[in-house]
Amino acid sequence: MTWTDELWPLVIQLYRKKPEGIKPMYSRDTVRLALELHIPPQVIYQKMFALRQQLPPSLERLMETVGRNPKRLSLTCRKLRALNGMGNAGEFYDDVKVNETFELDFRPVNAPTAQLTGRPLITPVMLIMILDLYFRLIPTTMVAETPDVKELAKLLDIRAEDVAYILGIYLRCDPFVQNPEDCDDPLLEPCRKIWEKYAYDDPTVLSNMARQLECYWK
Repeated sequence: MTWTDELWPLVIQLYRKKPEGIKPMYSRDTVRLALELHIPPQVIYQKMFALRQQLPPSLERLMETVGRNPKRLSLTCRKLRALNGMGNAGEFYDDVKVNETFELDFRPVNAPTAQLTGRPLITPVMLIMILDLYFRLIPTTMVAETPDVKELAKLLDIRAEDVAYILGIYLRCDPFVQNPEDCDDPLLEPCRKIWEKYAYDDPTVLSNMARQLECYWK
């Protein structure tokens, strides 16, 4: 879906949610709306930011008639969602299979095998957080007992053993680490994709992304 002005009430509702104001780009509420609309969180964030600027007459009228009336705003948003069929999980997954967009970052990469392997559902954004931790540790500290591993596991709401396990998979992606044994883990390919996207870039790109993503779990 592309942005249209009829979607403004949904952004205004997000902006008005307490504490009122611009929500972080990757807060759970911002991401939830982005997934509903199939519009990247960056766009939702930019629209919230625009509400703090001088508004064009049409948007100012909307704010006066709807935005400052909580009941009317809520009713307008419900109607918008009903008209656009938002929140339909089946349509969402059909769509992302065809169009690989930001939505895939929040979709489990191991859904078919998670139960069989005893692992939690893992998403690319979780793999980004774990890769950021990878570059702040040395191999001997990539274990469940390490405080930083425990802290990240608590944030992601998974076991420290699972974080340590994925750190071990990243070791197999690292060209500077010798890995004599083959690995056929289903998480290897998703980890490799995240590695190739961030590991050879400026380190601040990964660290900044991880800091922004933190608020998704807070």
